[in-house]
Amino acid sequence: MNLGVLLGNERGNIGIYILTRLLIALLVGFFVWGILPSAWKDDLKAGPWGLLAAVGLGVLVSFVIIKGIWDRHAHKRAHLRVAKVFREASDPALQKRAALWLIEHDRNYPRRLDDAGPALIEVLIRVMKADTEKLDRARAANGLGVLGNPHAIPALLGATNDEYPYVRAEAALALGKLRARPAEKRLRELIEDDWDPSVRGRAKEALERIVG
Repeated sequence: MNLGVLLGNERGNIGIYILTRLLIALLVGFFVWGILPSAWKDDLKAGPWGLLAAVGLGVLVSFVIIKGIWDRHAHKRAHLRVAKVFREASDPALQKRAALWLIEHDRNYPRRLDDAGPALIEVLIRVMKADTEKLDRARAANGLGVLGNPHAIPALLGATNDEYPYVRAEAALALGKLRARPAEKRLRELIEDDWDPSVRGRAKEALERIVG
């Protein structure tokens, strides 16, 4: 993705973030004012306390907004560093760590994952198929659902046979996110036959996403 477009989207997100926090602050202020006893309200109106409370609230809201913007920029810088490491890494272990970090930290902003390049899906498929760490196989399956690339459907179907139920559950859910029509039969089998209730639940959720 073009970096200028990405940063433009980021500024838009920050604007929404600021407006959301201001709205929350106003709603909280109205709520607190509404539940105050009448005598307290009269005292606040008559003295300097109302002004002091308004100033204090303004300072608090400003602090929250500034901290939020700072945290978002810090995350963006970390994201760009990790994406660069992923693109340039030749060590499979380093690729794996970078790929799983990106998925974990940017699952709510999937368009950012384009920064990692087209190899991201292949690395996640490799991890899901063959990694010895069962939790990492599950995280990779989840990540393939986040990416939303139909190229991952055959590998995800294979992962529904993984010995670890959490991998099967995440693979089933990812197939649902991909609206994978070829997975309908396998998902029904999981719903009927899998011994683990979490796998059956995820398979049912996935099938509902596909067939409506």
